[in-house]
Amino acid sequence: MSHSKKLQFVLNELNKTNPQRIDLGLDRVFKFLDFVDNPQRKLKNVITICGTSGKASIAFFIQKILREHGYSVSLYQSPHLYNFLTRFLVNEKPIEEDEFIEHVIELDKYKDKVQLTFFELCTAIAFRSFSQHNSDWNIIECGLGGLKDAINVDYTDLKAQLVSNISCDHLEYLSPNSKNESEALKDIVFNKLGMIKDNTNVIISKQKPEVLGYIENELKNKKINKFIFSEDYTCSLENNRMIYQDELGLLDLEKPKMHGYFQLENASVAIKTLRALDLRLDTQKISNAVKNMLLEARIQEIKKGRLLDHVHETNSLIIDGSHSEEQAKGLVSYLEQIKEKRSIYLVFSMMKTKDLRKYLLQFASLVTSIHCYKHKENFYETNEIVNCARELGIHCNVNKNGIEALTQLAITDPQGIFCCAGSLYSTGSLLEYNQ
Repeated sequence: MSHSKKLQFVLNELNKTNPQRIDLGLDRVFKFLDFVDNPQRKLKNVITICGTSGKASIAFFIQKILREHGYSVSLYQSPHLYNFLTRFLVNEKPIEEDEFIEHVIELDKYKDKVQLTFFELCTAIAFRSFSQHNSDWNIIECGLGGLKDAINVDYTDLKAQLVSNISCDHLEYLSPNSKNESEALKDIVFNKLGMIKDNTNVIISKQKPEVLGYIENELKNKKINKFIFSEDYTCSLENNRMIYQDELGLLDLEKPKMHGYFQLENASVAIKTLRALDLRLDTQKISNAVKNMLLEARIQEIKKGRLLDHVHETNSLIIDGSHSEEQAKGLVSYLEQIKEKRSIYLVFSMMKTKDLRKYLLQFASLVTSIHCYKHKENFYETNEIVNCARELGIHCNVNKNGIEALTQLAITDPQGIFCCAGSLYSTGSLLEYNQ
């Protein structure tokens, strides 16, 4: 977004002195946290979340349920869509710009002792900020992997560790030498589950049977309370309501406003987490939280804003930051439900680190055409997308940007469904424009 000049200057300087590279490892993090008096040890009631898909949704469902019950909550997430400060949420609001800059100034005193990556510094800022806010609960989302991720530190009040859906992603970091998908999944599970510590509650979301087998193997020697989706808790949609059930009983709840059946599953992970912690939860408050939790760029239907100036009232416009095969399947399932006799068009851009073919394959029999563009330097070239789409039998056009694509599509099909997807960064830019 258009940050203030002061904040943008600070962010630019941070990008210079703290490189935006991915360099997994914990030595720098622990050394730096020692210099700043280990703020992570001061956090109360910590919940960490690792996995490939659904981390943010689960985190926001937990935050909403806790807030509905009157608790104060701090939440650390990444990446951001368009407002950098939304990485650091306290009671559902970003920390103030002046506070963020104060943390940067204070932590900058130690930059010559330890050079952190950009994500590592952001994580240290989150720990320092949240320790000062002294929230009742602290939700910390993993960045990449788990074993060597910057959030895998020595919390003194770790209450629960959550494992969201795991699939193949970031292979260049988590499984660089794998020869097939099974090897890759095994490596990824090893890396993500590497952050699981003893003497805590571990809640596992819905997984493929193969992945669940790897997870069980990684956890077999851990001293934990383990809860697995479909074995220890479950959910379903009945009469347009969410039915949740575990050993404590059944909850009849409003269904999430968030689109996609998988959001019921994400909500159930959040509910199981808090019920496993023996909190006194009110069913109506849980229901209100589940219904009202909203998260941008997750099958988000655009009802107002500047983007609608480029399409007809009769068009449907959906923004979704999905960028993996599993996420694409969830999006396609929803689009099939609303399609009826209308045509669906994919407005698309994707980072080079993602599996382009596996993602587009999910849309091969659904979309009329793809309209692609290169969002930034580290994104696929449009000719790469066109060639991949052609191999899958999908017609693909090239545009300068997402706005141009939407404008052209509206002329072509005033009744069509336009879905912008492929990256949180590209869809975040569209949502920023829509403000």
